[in-house]
Amino acid sequence: MGDDILLVEDDPGSQELIRALCAARGYAVDVAGDGFLGLRLLSERRHGIALIDYHLPEMDGFALARLMREIVGAKARLKLVGITADRHGLASRRGADALFDAILVKPLDPALLYATLDRLTGPEGSAPAVEPAAAGHAADTLWRRRGLSGRPRAVLCPDPGPEVAAAVGEAFELGSAETADLILIAAPEGLDGLRALRTAGPGRFLPAIDLDGRLRGVCDGAFRVDDAEAWNRLAELCRTFAARRASIPAAIRESDDPATRLLTFLHVGDRALSLTACADPSAMMAEMGLSRAATMSAVLRLAETGLAVCGASPDGVSVRLTEAGIRAATGAARAAPDPDPRAALERQPSPIPDPAPRTGLDAAPDRSPDDPIVDHRRVDALRDLIGEAELARLRDDLLTRLGQAFPREAPRTSIAHEAHALIAAAGNLGFARLSTACRDLQTAVSQGRDEAEALLRARGAVQEVLDAVAAVGSRPRAPVRARQPGHHSAA
Repeated sequence: MGDDILLVEDDPGSQELIRALCAARGYAVDVAGDGFLGLRLLSERRHGIALIDYHLPEMDGFALARLMREIVGAKARLKLVGITADRHGLASRRGADALFDAILVKPLDPALLYATLDRLTGPEGSAPAVEPAAAGHAADTLWRRRGLSGRPRAVLCPDPGPEVAAAVGEAFELGSAETADLILIAAPEGLDGLRALRTAGPGRFLPAIDLDGRLRGVCDGAFRVDDAEAWNRLAELCRTFAARRASIPAAIRESDDPATRLLTFLHVGDRALSLTACADPSAMMAEMGLSRAATMSAVLRLAETGLAVCGASPDGVSVRLTEAGIRAATGAARAAPDPDPRAALERQPSPIPDPAPRTGLDAAPDRSPDDPIVDHRRVDALRDLIGEAELARLRDDLLTRLGQAFPREAPRTSIAHEAHALIAAAGNLGFARLSTACRDLQTAVSQGRDEAEALLRARGAVQEVLDAVAAVGSRPRAPVRARQPGHHSAA
């Protein structure tokens, strides 16, 4: 078998993007829209690598990969790469690590895709997919299969001594808060360190992870090295926090105003705040690094402006951001009292123009890397890889798709399918907040939870992109802003 690639993917947008990325590196790519066509192409031609989407019609990617192994035989050099946008999907299947040579997470990181292809087609490509020792710790491979670039960078609280630190360092790269992806809490005594990190600033936007097993009510997640599902959850948590963190402009991230700090804290972690925890020094309120009085004042300010809502919970009262609050956290409005609360609800983020002759949201002078709508750095990197014409075509296809997304009459299965497709399509083109909203919606549907709130956020994120594109005049304004059944402003 040669180094030709077989791509089995049912979403047309993902097909075109992956084909373009592979072609830019000189690979020939055959595309199949379902598993049965993929099996036929594999039996007729000589492929060195098969890229397999997990969510395929009729036959999922795991079953397809097993059939491919049987077709080519155990000694064949065919390399299988699973692709998934589902946080509880392919990477959590028993035997996935042995079946697949690599697992990538949507939206695809082009650099990680290329690194995977280079590894699988290199001189050692016929060997099992184990990273060489020079590339880092063995745990780097496990994290890469879950969509990260390697071991998450972490701060450990409290200082456990060299032996425990060395053990934790097998799964995480320990360092400073300024470069960390998360905060590890190894014992209840570490809560003081967590509070200090969030008070000082760098830790304000990082997830806190319970290594002790007794701090789940305070932390954002828990981790045990012997729990495969915990690895999957933590990798997804790192990606989600990073996407929401990137959506907050620098001026808002650096603010010391208590209301703004509460706003961003709730947004980045997608949290609800329990007011019954006020008197408990180990509760989430204290872990924001704010005093009880400052926190209560911030809650009132957010509620007054319509940026947060207080509702009943089993333990008392909880505070959750509204759609207007999410917009404010990403730069649409400041978390401060407004003479007219409705005005805060109406504020919209404005894309910043770039003088270069580019299309869509890239066409604006002085565009900011902190633009809450689009990650320009990701767009620039993708343009360099596949060219302006291909990028513009993919973006136009996405905008057409968004104009018809999530109609009111759609059944839950259609909503989940559309959300799944948009996780990759939007994320690949730099629309991180839309991608995250679609991921949250897909998760809500797949877990059987009430998806109404997640659907509202996804529709709001869709309209936000359409409005921003219309505002810079990249497409005719009327068609872009036309609202399909079920579309409405998040306000």
